[in-house]
Amino acid sequence: MSNIVKTTPPRKMSTEIAKLLGEPILWRGESREHYDAMLLGIAISVGANDIVDWLSVKDVTDQVFDYRRLQEIKAASILAKQIEVIEGLLKTTYDPKAPKEDMEYYISGARNDARRWASDPEFEKKIDEKLAARGHDSASIRAKAYSLCAAELQALDKAIADRELRRMGTLREIYRRDEFLARRLERTSQQIIDGEFSEAAE
Repeated sequence: MSNIVKTTPPRKMSTEIAKLLGEPILWRGESREHYDAMLLGIAISVGANDIVDWLSVKDVTDQVFDYRRLQEIKAASILAKQIEVIEGLLKTTYDPKAPKEDMEYYISGARNDARRWASDPEFEKKIDEKLAARGHDSASIRAKAYSLCAAELQALDKAIADRELRRMGTLREIYRRDEFLARRLERTSQQIIDGEFSEAAE
């Protein structure tokens, strides 16, 4: 029979706890509200009770937040190179003997269309069809984009793997002190990484 004593999960972060945890380290453009929501969501899920629990929650939250930050940077890096590749391919549609307005497209229109491709699903489909007709399918575009940022992606993959090792190390330390808390933190943080987490609080 387990001797675990269940505690009432926190409903919010108290002012005292917030002061003890300190300010999170966020990059310009990152949302403090998003960070706090993740921190509180994890705290609620694991039933953080005292400051020791909250410090453990903060350590894991920081590592998960940084892990997801690097994943977003990786995706953004690939997208940026895809836009670059598409801009170059669109410019190949320019005919030097064509009217002046086509020359203007070569200079600025291709860049604008490539950027719009990244944000407008309907326009993306049209550009994909246009390029596919010229022998440039989506797979080949991704391959070209990857080749342009392969070294950068490898460095990001290494950094992401390092964050995962840090999370596992932190959880091992917590297991030595509180197996119940560590087990719940491991499950919840993995769910967030996998995109499967939903706050269980009523």
